[in-house]
Amino acid sequence: MQNFGSNNDLDEKGHVMTDQPKIKVKFEPKPKPSTCPICTVEYYQQFFDIEQRDVYMRIRCSLLSWKPEFYQCVGKNPDLWGPLWISTTIIFILFAGGNLSRFLLEEDKRHFKYEYNYMYVAVLVVYAMAFIIPIILGVIMKYILKSELGVFEIVCMYGYSLSVYMFVLILCIIPYNEAQWFFLMCGLANSTIFLLVNLWDFMKKNKQTTLIAVPIISFNVALILCFKFYFFRLIYAVDD
Repeated sequence: MQNFGSNNDLDEKGHVMTDQPKIKVKFEPKPKPSTCPICTVEYYQQFFDIEQRDVYMRIRCSLLSWKPEFYQCVGKNPDLWGPLWISTTIIFILFAGGNLSRFLLEEDKRHFKYEYNYMYVAVLVVYAMAFIIPIILGVIMKYILKSELGVFEIVCMYGYSLSVYMFVLILCIIPYNEAQWFFLMCGLANSTIFLLVNLWDFMKKNKQTTLIAVPIISFNVALILCFKFYFFRLIYAVDD
């Protein structure tokens, strides 16, 4: 009796199949961890992993500026999606609202021209206020003043502090000087109080961090002055 190897198979005619296809397994090398994680896209994905209802809840906390509940709402999950959405919305409102306010004052509507520079200036001013300035302040607080707050926690809080201007700037479309000043001052008060109230607990632990209140107030005042004197500047026709 012919003995076939136990490792050989038979084909349909009973012949021994000696040449079996070999399966090649390709092992891919594991990616090396980046020496600079903050420079990778994966690092920033965590700041955009947020539910829509959480964004609305954080906006609500920012509007209730006198209640220090923002960090309880955020916890250990600061996000950049909310600040990005808020600042982009404000840019659109500044461009559309500023031009609409000018249109309402224009006597000859047929010769009205859009001010396209509003878009460029709005992008520069709003994104600087929402990201560049808080990053600088966050670095100062974290690495110079030795605060417990992280840089992105400051950016998150600063971005949500601007949410009140989404409503204020819509009201500023009304072409009345006194009304615009009133709405802008309300927005300034809400935004500034929100920032200072939520930073107060950290300021008490390190008295040096109280100095950060000066640039916070200064930049907020400069922001509403920019809104008023550039985007909602009211020029009335004067009869000779």
